[in-house]
Amino acid sequence: MDINRLPPEILKLILFEAVKEESGKPSTVANHRLLGVCFQWKNLLVTNPGFWTNVHIWLVGDQSEGIHSGGMSSTPNPDRYLKMLDLQLQRAGSNLLDVFLCIDVEAELARPFFGLMLHRAPFRQWRTLEILKVNWGSYALPITREDDGFVNLESIEISYECEPDLVRLIDRTATSKMTVFHANLSFEEVQEFFPNILSKISELELGIESRGDFSPPPNVVTLTLPSFQLNSLSHILHLTLTYRQSITPFFIHDWTNLVSLDFIVGDLHSSLPPAQQIVSFPSLETLIIRGTLYIALAHFSAPRLRDLQFIDGWNSVLDSVDGLHEVLSHPSFLLSPSGVIEVHFPLNKKTLTDLIWAFPLMKTLKLHFEEDYDGWETVKSVFCNWRTTKRMAIQSETEATSSHSTVLMQQLVSLDLRLKWDYEEGMSEDWKVRMLKVLEDTKGTSLNEIRCSWMIRTDYMPGPGGSYILLVPSIFQTIVSPDLGPKWTPPIICQRQPDEKKGEILEDIQGNEGNNMLI
Repeated sequence: MDINRLPPEILKLILFEAVKEESGKPSTVANHRLLGVCFQWKNLLVTNPGFWTNVHIWLVGDQSEGIHSGGMSSTPNPDRYLKMLDLQLQRAGSNLLDVFLCIDVEAELARPFFGLMLHRAPFRQWRTLEILKVNWGSYALPITREDDGFVNLESIEISYECEPDLVRLIDRTATSKMTVFHANLSFEEVQEFFPNILSKISELELGIESRGDFSPPPNVVTLTLPSFQLNSLSHILHLTLTYRQSITPFFIHDWTNLVSLDFIVGDLHSSLPPAQQIVSFPSLETLIIRGTLYIALAHFSAPRLRDLQFIDGWNSVLDSVDGLHEVLSHPSFLLSPSGVIEVHFPLNKKTLTDLIWAFPLMKTLKLHFEEDYDGWETVKSVFCNWRTTKRMAIQSETEATSSHSTVLMQQLVSLDLRLKWDYEEGMSEDWKVRMLKVLEDTKGTSLNEIRCSWMIRTDYMPGPGGSYILLVPSIFQTIVSPDLGPKWTPPIICQRQPDEKKGEILEDIQGNEGNNMLI
């Protein structure tokens, strides 16, 4: 079917998905590429303001150097850049904007830019704000009425530095709509410069350690910190710790209400508590542990745990595998997640078997592999010989706790494979055959679906407007911003048919023969 014969409303949804970044915001660079496809697409893009609400401002330079946009010189004369920005803001209309700012210019260049912004997109129209740097020399921000301030701002992220005038205006005019605040600041600095925002937000992320322990206000329920510096956290629901941690502080606090935890374990073998000491997380549902010392989990109890991720640290993969094997075989290890287990490093046959044995209640298993051959050999050795694997596990039952089932894969429904090597022609066909074999050989188990995706290895080329063009194989070509994490191809999915006689490849929605990458 000719895509241009679709109703405009459907075509608009398709195009929006095509230009959407992982953040959910439309990419202006992608918009400009689609403008050149045909008149119908151009008219649809230009007349729909929602495509133009993601505004990237990157002004770095001086009168002699001109303005640099997105890391590359656009023109010695800033007029052209301002005209492009003016055109985008006109297309965005009165819609709320997501704004990124990196400004390091003298007042002479800042004045026309802010004159345009305050005319086309006043601060009350800004919904989210990400500040890499704002430095405008001697420029003075025009006096703004309270109702012209950041009254609709919902989130702000400050990575480097920001002009005091703008800081004061943001904090003074923020309303209860402000819920998210991320900054490369300490808690004391946030208290000093953003007291109004601190009293309103529910999510706080700090990039610098504070001078001492502190108590976040009760309105903050999601907290990201470099390290454990808390007096009270009974109201915290989601906690992320970005520096290496000792697990000792976990034994001090009450974790009754914590729902999710993400942390890195330091080199703590010498300070681990006795095995009988257990930290109780009665409400914990999601746990992400980074590093290699997963043995810390032998001291955790989380009866409601649903999702568990093991992410390798800076050591070798072998250290991560050894750390995982150590905790899985520890007699005090009690965690038994009922949802998703994800391991971000390749496992050998023995550790993968131990993993399946240790988590009999998991519904989905996500595995990451570095090499095609090693990945398939590991999957085949465990899942295509699952009856042998089961016998091996039963024979070593004395090494497991009494709560572990003697039946492998009694709850496992989905196997999700993430393959970290470059996609090559024919790989999808090879893996379709392999996935079907796994489903054939696991007949009689609960395993019903296998997914397979490849990491897209990227080469970035600077593009206009602060974004970057992502150069990838044509089959997966897309456009992203420079701050996005790993990109994965759409998965091929193989499902067991109701009669359980054989697997079935879900076909491409477009019905293209030989290409089942899109579901």
